[in-house]
Amino acid sequence: MLATDSSVRTVMHRTRLEKLKDDLIGEAVLLILKEKGAINFRTLAVKLKNMASTEQDAERRSALSVAVVEIEQRIETNAGEHSQLRGNYNIDYMHRLFKRSDNHNTIKKH
Repeated sequence: MLATDSSVRTVMHRTRLEKLKDDLIGEAVLLILKEKGAINFRTLAVKLKNMASTEQDAERRSALSVAVVEIEQRIETNAGEHSQLRGNYNIDYMHRLFKRSDNHNTIKKH
């Protein structure tokens, strides 16, 4: 699929800090995977904080701080939601499907 003009314009106008932030988030995810850790917003926030605490470069440290704030806001937003979402699946809905109480016919036919 070809990119639309507006999506190209959005990508082209990203700041250096935004690009660096995205790269550092990717780096943090790769480090978590390398450590065989769980990938979620909490582990990502912890990894980014750890990276920021040892980072010598001021620009990278700034981008890491911005990334931490962004991820923590995402955690707060998700904590306020009624049902837990994973990917495109609503977990609460799926649990209801499997816990249906309508036992159709308990007599075995075979």
